[in-house]
Amino acid sequence: MAISDHYGEEKQRFLENCVQCGICAEVCPILPHADMRDISSQDIQEGVFSFIDTGTPNQHAYTKAFACMECFKCTANICPEDLNPMLVNELIKGEYISRGLAEKAYGDQQEPSSIHRVLASIQVSGSDYRKITKPSNKKNARYIFFPGCNVYFQPDKILNALDIMDAIGDDYAFLPGLDNCCGDSCMFAGDINKGGQQAESLIATIAEFQPEAVVLWCPTCHCRFDKSIAPTLDIPFQILSFPQYLAANMNKLSLSDASAGVVTLHEPCKSAYTSLDFDGPRGVLRQLPGVTLTEMTHHGPETSCCGSGADCWFQESSSQMRENRLKEADQTGADRLVTICHYCGQTFGQEEERFNFKVTNYVNMVAKAMGIQRDDTFKKYALWRDLDRILSDTAKSLQESPFEKNKIIEVIKTVFIR
Repeated sequence: MAISDHYGEEKQRFLENCVQCGICAEVCPILPHADMRDISSQDIQEGVFSFIDTGTPNQHAYTKAFACMECFKCTANICPEDLNPMLVNELIKGEYISRGLAEKAYGDQQEPSSIHRVLASIQVSGSDYRKITKPSNKKNARYIFFPGCNVYFQPDKILNALDIMDAIGDDYAFLPGLDNCCGDSCMFAGDINKGGQQAESLIATIAEFQPEAVVLWCPTCHCRFDKSIAPTLDIPFQILSFPQYLAANMNKLSLSDASAGVVTLHEPCKSAYTSLDFDGPRGVLRQLPGVTLTEMTHHGPETSCCGSGADCWFQESSSQMRENRLKEADQTGADRLVTICHYCGQTFGQEEERFNFKVTNYVNMVAKAMGIQRDDTFKKYALWRDLDRILSDTAKSLQESPFEKNKIIEVIKTVFIR
């Protein structure tokens, strides 16, 4: 069955089985920060049902769908009728956007001059850019390492992960993102047909390697595989997160105490809410010499989100979520806030100067303990917010970039100069 057909069947199942109890709205972390904080969860869900049933726009359906952070909490055995509320959100967004009732808020990472490609090209050398955009020249491999697409905003993390994979020494092939995609960006924005096609193509491409498992960098990819792809397609390999794979192989790495200190962990909310990966990140941190983890009040199954996808359409609500989480991290007294998801690191890192901790990614900590030094250039540029300074710092990479300077300047202004 095609993924788009699955969405169609789920829409019909929703209409036949949703009892409008509002439990999915009640557990939604973002709605208390949105414009319906004083509306009952049952009333919200009545609006959702009405839109799916009649197609008549209403504010309740719009807010519930477009404020969605894609935290996957409502997909984790919340609905008493075993429905997928996030899938319903995506159907609503698709209808609104296709009818011109809402703006599309995502770019196509597969475009030859996508913002992801441009940003990656100016943060690394020409040879490293080719390394992270070209697939391994292998026919078969025990593992496939797939980074997804949005981490290309921060290419240091892909390169560090590849160095770690090499040091572990397992037989693996690298399948780059951008040209390959789990379909999440499209599905999240309601373009189910395109997202489904991307996901189906990715599964077929990975399967050609006949791997034992695919190792996914991106927590969103991990949840997409579980909640949107696996219910529809036969997946002939295991699925592991990079933290799970790394935690099981830390004993193969030569590590110093270069990353020692007291840290607090912001895990990917979706990995904790769905129980797909709770122990992986902690397993990595426990095995880093000299690292002490102090947990925030909200962690594990009760963790909090960074604001994530709500930033696309509900920026104020997203900002409130982010601010609450940063203050909670500050209260731990840790010297570093450790992130797993690149997007969490991206949104927290640009606020670093206001708090008493630094923001770092767990993979960069492991790489540092291995003696590998790469700057988190995305965070640096986000803190600078200075076009001339960024252009000066990227001068060498800019010369080797396959993109025109005017395009590069346009992207820098869009991402860093706000």
